[in-house]
Amino acid sequence: MEHMEGALHSLTGFDIDEMLGNRVTSWVGITHHDDVDRVFAEVDTAIERSEPWDVAYRIITRKKETVWVRERGCAVFEDGQMVYLQGLIVSAAAERLLSMKLEDLVTKTKTANKEIVALSSQITSSVKQLSMLSINARIEAARSGEAGLGFAVVADEMKTLAEENGRLAGHITEKINASEVT
Repeated sequence: MEHMEGALHSLTGFDIDEMLGNRVTSWVGITHHDDVDRVFAEVDTAIERSEPWDVAYRIITRKKETVWVRERGCAVFEDGQMVYLQGLIVSAAAERLLSMKLEDLVTKTKTANKEIVALSSQITSSVKQLSMLSINARIEAARSGEAGLGFAVVADEMKTLAEENGRLAGHITEKINASEVT
């Protein structure tokens, strides 16, 4: 690095003059070892395509704390030759925290959806049993003749409720399945 400015010290704990010329450490030296290859690959691909890069990764501060950063940059070309790289590196701690909260919310939503689908399945099972009871009630009402006419009305209402609840349970399952986050 030939030029640096900004809040480097507050982000890394290192002063600019310690990073320039790799006097004390280098940017690669403070990049988390698990992220180095990925960052280099993304930056190299962007340079080959003459496109800007935008990559989030971790650095290790002077106090040995892990901090998320986001780097946006590009290669500067003159006469078809790359002259230097320029970029902006900012803290991505808030972005990372928000991302983790979103991942947690997605996980909780998937779990809740699975539970709702399971409950809907139980409702569907109960609806099938209610339908069978309705059929049995109509049979008994028919056997009872005129004395079972009131029971026949109840059996028809049971059947109507069972069918409606079955449709609702199916609709709930369809909606949950359609809203699943992948």
